[in-house]
Amino acid sequence: MVDAGMLEEVLWHIHNWFERGAIEVRGCAIEGGSLPALISSKLLEGQWYRISGSYLNDGIHQHPDTSMSDETFDGEITLLAIPKPLLRVVEEIQEWQETKGKAVDGPFASESFGGYSYTLKSSASSEGGSGGLTGWREAFRDRLNAFRKIS
Repeated sequence: MVDAGMLEEVLWHIHNWFERGAIEVRGCAIEGGSLPALISSKLLEGQWYRISGSYLNDGIHQHPDTSMSDETFDGEITLLAIPKPLLRVVEEIQEWQETKGKAVDGPFASESFGGYSYTLKSSASSEGGSGGLTGWREAFRDRLNAFRKIS
């Protein structure tokens, strides 16, 4: 299952939101954690959308989302058509983050105990993500480039 936070981070990274229209909203009342029926009726089940102009709910959501914070706002709901192949890559990124992400966040390329020694990371020691040293952006660069928006 794709995490909305990771998906949003990937979409920012590739500069592509796969926008397919927008609904301008005035006085949009999110109640009970959900969009109003008038708006949600325009969304397909499982469809991703992006809220902007809200104080509490800006960001990516998947319909039906019942976990939003109740509020009334003026803004925009952008309909997204994110390709399934990209969603699969995002799932792989999530798995990669779980297994190798912590190693990327630390300053060490290697560490040992007993007689204690360590090696600090450097750009020269990274190997395209294979060692978990360069982060998901580098490790998945080639696969994400196919979805990147240039302008």
